[in-house]
Amino acid sequence: MQTDLCIVIPAYQPAQTLPQYVSHLRRALDCCVLVVDDGSDGACRPWFDEAERIPGCRVLRHEHNRGKGAALKTAFQWLRTQRGLQSIITADCDGQHSVPDVMRVAEQCRESPGALVLGCRTFGEGTPRRSMVGNRVTARAMKLLYNIDLEDTQTGLRGIPASMLDPLCTLRGERYEYELNMLILAHSLAVPMVKVPIETLYFDNNAGSHYRPVRDSLRVTGQLLRGLGQYGLSSVLSAAADVFVYALLVKWALAGLPQSARILCAAVLARLLSSVVNYALNRRLPYVQTREIRQTAVRYYILLTVQLVCSISGAWLLTALGADELAAKWATDLLLAAGSYQVQLHWVFAKAGENS
Repeated sequence: MQTDLCIVIPAYQPAQTLPQYVSHLRRALDCCVLVVDDGSDGACRPWFDEAERIPGCRVLRHEHNRGKGAALKTAFQWLRTQRGLQSIITADCDGQHSVPDVMRVAEQCRESPGALVLGCRTFGEGTPRRSMVGNRVTARAMKLLYNIDLEDTQTGLRGIPASMLDPLCTLRGERYEYELNMLILAHSLAVPMVKVPIETLYFDNNAGSHYRPVRDSLRVTGQLLRGLGQYGLSSVLSAAADVFVYALLVKWALAGLPQSARILCAAVLARLLSSVVNYALNRRLPYVQTREIRQTAVRYYILLTVQLVCSISGAWLLTALGADELAAKWATDLLLAAGSYQVQLHWVFAKAGENS
């Protein structure tokens, strides 16, 4: 039996076909299979027991249902002690991932060591509406907020490099949001993502899914907006420093200068100070590909220069039209902040070869 690969199946209230699925995977790939019983009721116990009797299969159990993310972390914690492991494949227990598709993901793991391999579905006719809409919205949000370009962000069929086990064991999320966080983690660690087309299989309009439309959607949405919220907080803190210093200079320290010179000098000095705060905070955002200062500082200060020119011009123009000096600066900088997020996402902090 090959020891460099393990298949992980998180299972909650699985169908009676679970042992058969495990048996087919064992014959096809000759690797260990790790099933996590995530607090299923007693009626499912015989199916887990039957699966555990299959040579090469081990079952781990939760006393109560804790969620898919928690089940995956339980498996990953156990796998950290296994020597020689190179890749972990996660597959759902509801029959959506065919054995041939799992085999294709396993082959891609061998061809792309160190990459996160994602079995991506195509969503056409026959796809349940909630699955199609959910994936489309999530995919667009991931692209907009994190620069992660995937058609199927919620796929449960994944080939995970063993090098990701340690951070995955402490990654936030207990339920379906955990899989989104895994993508963001891989992106921030500059782990390549390789897509493998797979079949789109649903049974009885996906009635076997345990996804809770309201509660789980709120969890997923919260994780999607987390990076934007952190960016907003860093922007607010740096803007507060910027405006505070600007106000001291333009209203007091440089009050003797003509208006144009006062706005120019105050804006430059305040922005240089606040940029240190903003850059330090933004390097810790979840969309950041690399934290190497030399790889991002030059781009950041090019962006800063462009923003500074726009900020000074906008503040001068609004002031010339009669606006208060501080109000003019706030209005201009709020407009610039939205564009700055996308520039930082796609250029300043993007990894080499991903600039767009």
